[in-house]
Amino acid sequence: MTIDQSLQWATGVLEQGAVENARGNALHLLDHCLGMNKTERFLQRHERILTETEDREYRELIVRRAARVPLQYLLGSAPFFDHELVVDPRVLIPRPETEQVIESAIGLLQTQGIGLVPLVFDIGTGSGAIAISLAKALHAKVWASDVSAVALEVAQINLEKLELETQVTLVHGDVFDPFHAFDLEGRVDLVISNPPYIRHEMVDRLAPEISEHEPRSALDGGEDGCDSYRAIVPASIPFLKPGSGWLVLELGDDQAETVGELIRSQPELSEPQVFPDLNGKERVIAARRER
Repeated sequence: MTIDQSLQWATGVLEQGAVENARGNALHLLDHCLGMNKTERFLQRHERILTETEDREYRELIVRRAARVPLQYLLGSAPFFDHELVVDPRVLIPRPETEQVIESAIGLLQTQGIGLVPLVFDIGTGSGAIAISLAKALHAKVWASDVSAVALEVAQINLEKLELETQVTLVHGDVFDPFHAFDLEGRVDLVISNPPYIRHEMVDRLAPEISEHEPRSALDGGEDGCDSYRAIVPASIPFLKPGSGWLVLELGDDQAETVGELIRSQPELSEPQVFPDLNGKERVIAARRER
């Protein structure tokens, strides 16, 4: 089949599978198989015939996408904050909303002034998306933890790809547990996290791409979605610099009030600030250690 015929077939299969933006997904996967840019593909769409190998690979990918395997897993990568990160089923796919978390953190640190090499903790790093972005943007020294050893394998691949092994240190363990061995109490400029925040009962109601394929441990935040916040907020305080260290967290829908009250219950932390995402949803909450 020609490029155009293959694209028409694939779009139809994805539409039958109720895949959102079927044609766009079909185009992404076709370009991936052909190794062509959009202009080349467009100019050759009626004449270029897929090789047997290309046709077989494309059909396999389309069938998997129709079964609701996430596009990013099929491509093996996801764009995030000016980087192309390796992703696979071992890690959560980075979302644009998390870019807002990073931008908020950078703004807070730059407003108050930071040293030449700020020290950052990224809790639950997954693919390393937050750690990598802050290491690049702030020239920061980042310590990134995750309870999932296989997620850290993916993060390590991304660090090597972007040549950040000397700036980002990966540690295996739950929340702050692995950091106690490194004498970092009171020295951290920023603790940041995109924790699991989906209510337990809602995880299975999410789109199949999420509920059936992304790691549940990176999604399930317990009965009310706030289990991780309860672990992170009080445990962050001993590590934050008194008077200047910031805690910045991504929020799920309708969690600003609950997490805000949790922060207010800690006398060392300032009144929390909440920042919206591009859709106007309360997406980021931040507080400074004041003493």
